[in-house]
Amino acid sequence: MARVLETVTKRRFTVEEYHRMAETGILAPDERVELVRGVIHKMSPKNRAHVIAADLIHDLLKEALKGKASVYQEAPLGAEGIDSEPEPDVMVCSNPDRTAYGTPRTKPLLVIEVADSSLEYDLGEKAGLYADAGVPEYWVVNLVERVLVVFREPDKGSYLARLSLDERSRVATKAWPELAFEISAFLPPARSNEPR
Repeated sequence: MARVLETVTKRRFTVEEYHRMAETGILAPDERVELVRGVIHKMSPKNRAHVIAADLIHDLLKEALKGKASVYQEAPLGAEGIDSEPEPDVMVCSNPDRTAYGTPRTKPLLVIEVADSSLEYDLGEKAGLYADAGVPEYWVVNLVERVLVVFREPDKGSYLARLSLDERSRVATKAWPELAFEISAFLPPARSNEPR
């Protein structure tokens, strides 16, 4: 008897459906999830090193870009036509008026993810997503190897330029080349991954 093969397809969600799930309680208010290309992804738990690094980066950029841009932590990034709403660890937007967030009056200029257990995902899927969203610059703070991976020049779902910098290096943002940061300032002390 011949076997019939069935095709299995995934049910993908729009951003609007994703928001309705949160509004109706299908997704709990404290549930750590994000929508990526129509699929709801459970976000990895954050360890001490991740929390410290994200906080260091946020504070450093917020101070350096005061009056030039707005800096957000874990704010949803919406973009037309990609059925995604990721929540990067840090996002720098063009308008210094914080109330412009989520409106056409501002756009993301730099998105940063802090990665250890999610490293492969952040360097692959997330890089493609942010390139599709037109984010001009994407950084991954690699806590495993203590390096910063810089992606620039988004083009058709990928970045044309990728650079890896160790903690002894400096990096400047594409939008503000006059501002250079020590990469070591983004990294927690090497022993921060140990349990408390």
